[in-house]
Amino acid sequence: AIRKGQFSLGDDKAHEQFCGLVDKLCNVTGAGTWDGDRYLLIHDFPSYLEAQDRVDQTYADKAKWASLSIQAASSMAQFSTDRTISEYAKVIWGVEPSVRPEPTVQYKNN
Repeated sequence: AIRKGQFSLGDDKAHEQFCGLVDKLCNVTGAGTWDGDRYLLIHDFPSYLEAQDRVDQTYADKAKWASLSIQAASSMAQFSTDRTISEYAKVIWGVEPSVRPEPTVQYKNN
C-alpha cells in the first residue's frame, strides 16, 4: 500500500519519504543502527498488531472494559508517586526525609 502510493495520495515528496522509511525499517543488515530499524520495531510489529486486536475486542465489551479499568486503577497503589519519590530519595540520591517542624501561629495585635 505504501509503495503503491495509497498513503501519499499523489504527493511525490511524501511518497519518496514513506518509501525511504519503509526501506530503512526493512534494512535487516542495519537493524539496531541508524542505517536500519534503530529501535527494532519491525521485529515486534506482528505481536503489536495481535495485542491491539485483543484490545479492540475487549473494548467492544463495555462491561468487561469497565471492570478491567477499575481493576487496573485499584492495583496502582504500589506505583504511587509518594513511594517512587521516597525510593529515589533513598536509593538514587542517598537522602533521608527530614522532619518538618510544626508551624507556629503568630498573631499581630491591631
